[in-house]
Amino acid sequence: MSKAGKIIGIAALALLAGAILYGSTKEIKRTADGENTDAWLHRSGSITVWYTDERLTGFISKAAVEFGEAEDVTVVPVLMPSENFLEECYDASLEGNAYPDVIILGCENLEKAYLSGLASELEDPDMQCGPLNFSDAAINAVTYQGKKLGYPLSFDTSVMVYNRTYLEEWASQVAIADLTGNAADVGGGESESETDAEDTGLTAEDLDPAELEALTKEYIQKMVPYTLEDLMTIANSYSVPENVEGIMKWDVSRIMYNYWIVGGAMSIGGPSGDDKNDISVSNDMAVECLTKYQGLHDYFSIESNEVTYDSVIQDFIDGKTVFTIGGYDLVKRLADATADGSLVYEYGFSEMPNITNDIPSSSLSLTTVVMVNGYTDQKENAEKLSLYLTKDASEYFTDYTGLASASRSFGWEGGANQIYALEYSGSASLPKMMETENFWMQTEAAFSRIWEGGDVKEELDKLEVVLKSGIQ
Repeated sequence: MSKAGKIIGIAALALLAGAILYGSTKEIKRTADGENTDAWLHRSGSITVWYTDERLTGFISKAAVEFGEAEDVTVVPVLMPSENFLEECYDASLEGNAYPDVIILGCENLEKAYLSGLASELEDPDMQCGPLNFSDAAINAVTYQGKKLGYPLSFDTSVMVYNRTYLEEWASQVAIADLTGNAADVGGGESESETDAEDTGLTAEDLDPAELEALTKEYIQKMVPYTLEDLMTIANSYSVPENVEGIMKWDVSRIMYNYWIVGGAMSIGGPSGDDKNDISVSNDMAVECLTKYQGLHDYFSIESNEVTYDSVIQDFIDGKTVFTIGGYDLVKRLADATADGSLVYEYGFSEMPNITNDIPSSSLSLTTVVMVNGYTDQKENAEKLSLYLTKDASEYFTDYTGLASASRSFGWEGGANQIYALEYSGSASLPKMMETENFWMQTEAAFSRIWEGGDVKEELDKLEVVLKSGIQ
């Protein structure tokens, strides 16, 4: 282990001791009763968990206390640097000195982990890693060559966010216009159809409130796009308020927020991202999808070198756009902006629009996996802990981490979480093949060239050649 890794490991042990004494109400009560407070030090065994995302620290510390008390073991979390993480795990395991029993890592690393012996097939005697607890997308993310190598812990993917205030105002005005026969009065302009309408003399006060409310709700539903064609129709017909600079803006420079366009058309390794014979990048459907994607440039006038993820989200918060695209971080970010008064509009989340009625969209997803180290001599307890972290402790996972839980129960309460869970269930996962490690950077670059007017078929042909030659 590197010096930095050892230092962090020691610090994590100290933090764990504090977390155990602070976090366990049972231990606190025992202290008050005068009982032995260091009983946890004398448990029957110990399990070490290595992870790289510091956002997991509070969650793992809490779960360590609960699991340790239930199973009479000591759980030792160790926050490690992300650089060379797998190599550190491997070297420590071979040395047999302070190595991890449980490893938390991204699903895209599972092939490397399996081939190095760090990952092994789950025992899973009770079939817990199945559809009852996890979606197909989550199960595919932890599967390599037909073997489930871990339990899915968390995910990230992209959804659409819309300004509900703007859409409700528009829907109300259009409904009034339809019911009165007058032109709709929305924001700072008129659509072409509105300029042809004559004033009938009727006003909203003359309408049946129930009828107006029902029609307004119907229009609101239609104003959340189901396909790209719907989105373009909205862009053409919506008369924007004066402070709105554009209907939609998103980070067109990042593949994470653009892959939904071709996620339902491309295949890179099949559902589990591990099949070297299932590679299809340049196909008719992908060409059609990216041709439509290129056409969005003229509709929304977004220059890839002029936007960042932060800038487009800030524009949405400021009310300058009606739609944007973002990852799960938006849930907290928009809630915080509402709380501090910088976001004064109502907003909502929706799944990404399909490309056409026949071609579904599919966002890119990232899944974090809890995996048992193939070299550990604590396999049974390590697997129990892995399941505990991803299933039993999932009820407080998001509250402690700000991340989306991969548990099937995530999103049952509705709202934004449900939208992200639905998008994730139909998402395209990062592939596990080591040969595709740089493919996403190359795909991102190709998307940028296509966005700026490059030849779609030519760019896709180049991508497929690069991918297949790397695998062969």
